[in-house]
Order: sequence, then C-alpha cells, then structure tokens
Amino acid sequence: MRRPRFSRFLVFAVAGVTAAGLVACSSGSSNSTAASGSGPEKTTVTVDVTDSPDAGPLWIAAEKGFFKEQGLTVKINYVPGTGAAFPAQAAHTVDFAEQNYVAMFSENQANPQLGLRIIAPDQQSAPNTLVVMVPKNSPIKTAAGLKGKKVAFPAPGVNLSNLGIEEQLQGYGINPPTDFSDVIIGFPNMMAALKNGTVDAAFSIPPFVTIMETQIGAHELVDLMTGPLNNIPSTGWTTTTYEEQHYPKTVAAFQRAVMKGQQAAASNPSLVRSLLPSKVPNMTTKLANIIAMQTYVPTLSETSIQRVANVMEQFGVLKSKVDVSQLIIAPPAGT
Repeated sequence: MRRPRFSRFLVFAVAGVTAAGLVACSSGSSNSTAASGSGPEKTTVTVDVTDSPDAGPLWIAAEKGFFKEQGLTVKINYVPGTGAAFPAQAAHTVDFAEQNYVAMFSENQANPQLGLRIIAPDQQSAPNTLVVMVPKNSPIKTAAGLKGKKVAFPAPGVNLSNLGIEEQLQGYGINPPTDFSDVIIGFPNMMAALKNGTVDAAFSIPPFVTIMETQIGAHELVDLMTGPLNNIPSTGWTTTTYEEQHYPKTVAAFQRAVMKGQQAAASNPSLVRSLLPSKVPNMTTKLANIIAMQTYVPTLSETSIQRVANVMEQFGVLKSKVDVSQLIIAPPAGT
C-alpha cells in the first residue's frame, strides 16, 4: 500500500464557520417538534449545504412543496465547504447535511462516535466540475508546477479534492502533504484570493469555476475527476445515528422529500439552472445556463458508493476497510 497522503483529519474547530445564509424553505408547522401523531417528530429541520448546484435537489424539494407534503419546514444553512458541517452534526444543531463521501468516510473513522449515515444520493462527478484553477498569466502550466505553491481548499482534512490531486500528482514525484501548502478558504472567497495572490491555485466547483473564468480570467489547470475518479459518486445527503435513533420519522420524511428532489433534478437539470440566479451570489441567468454541472443521482446505490471507499483504500487514506452497507439508512418503501 502506498504511504497515506493524508495525515490531517478535520477537527471540530473549523475557522470562519458561521451560520451565514440561514434560510427557511417550504411552509410547514412553526413548531420545532410534533406533539403526537404519525407525522415527523420534528416539523422544522436544519440542513447544511454549500451554496452551489450541489444543493439543487434540496432547492427543488423546497420550491415544489415536497417537504411541506411530509410535514417539514427546512432551514438551509450555507457553509463554505461540506466538511464545515461536521461540528454542527456532532453537536446535534443541524439535522441533515450534504457531505462529500470521501470526507465523510474519513471523518467516520477519525470520530466514530459521530455516527454519520447516508440517507440519499446527491451527485456523481462529471467533466470540469471538480478542478484546480490558476489565475490569468499564471506561470503554473501543469500539475507538477504546484510544487512549493499555496493551494486553496474549502476545508481541512480528507476530501474528494485532495484525493483527486493525489491521483493527478502521483506521476510527478510530488508528495502533497509536504510539497505544497493547503490554505483553507471557502469557495465564495477563493476568487479574491487568486486575484490578490494570497494563493497560487484553488480547488473549485461550479458555479465558482465559471465565475472565476469570466470575472478575473482564471483558467483550469487540471480536471481532477479523471482516471479512477471518473464518474465517481461525490456527494450525498447525510444524518447521524443520533437523529436516526431519536427522530426516525423525521429522517424518513426528509428522505422521501429529498429523493423526490433528486429524481426531479436528475430528469430535468434545467430546473436547477433556473434556480441558480436566485440562490447563488454573482450568478446570472447567462452563467447559470453555461456552467458545467455534476450528474444528479436519482437512486441510492450501495454498490456505487462502495466504489468511493474502495478507491480511498487503494490510495491508502483509510485506516481500515469501509463497508458502505453499514453506513446507509435505506429509504422508506416506495421512495
């Protein structure tokens, strides 16, 4: 096995994580919990997501009343990166969160008491959706040029971006933990950091890739989702064993609603594009129609998600083998 590229796991003290962007969606009961009956134990839940197309199925579910149908009001809390949700999930101040599978599996091994569980799929990778960007006129021409440079990532610890860079740099004799510096910057602030020279390169996702290209002339250095990471599942909707044990009806209600959002986004991605200008700062209708987007996944596949864990094991970033079947809460019948 190759030497693990990652020795730093996310700790529950993420600098700069705030509750910015807390927005209530849909129109359920204003009570925080249901007094009795067959409905969800909670009628208001909080979800941590990035302010990007990743949140598309959640937006659709809110806009189309899928949560209201399940007796839920959803409060969306925008975070700078999916890993920023871990502290809130540990503290039980957030009920559900979009998570990067790579970060989730690593965090589960580092902090097993957190008990992260997958409840629905979100996206799988697609070309030009997880990339390293460099500024206009950058002297960095290939991935090898990242040696000795400062590279922005949205959160510390293990995530899909780190795994992609490891895969891209393995042929250049570059050791990512020591041969370049990680700088933690939220996705929305990376463009300014590239422009003013705070960092030399930045890992980015849509719509920020296109915004950087059009506003400061930045360009793609390398597409990370190639080779073994081509079309790999990237993000999913998660909760914790605490939520599963204390609020099982709420978890099931959220699953039913978000899966309807997933299926709508998968069958008609233009629904997400139509929502982007009202959800993402600096997003115009023109940009929304041309940005690259990952592929929305309509069904929860244990086999597909297991592929992520297998690739992580191949790269030596897991302390032990992960059995994904033990981390999935099966959707309710008929979902």
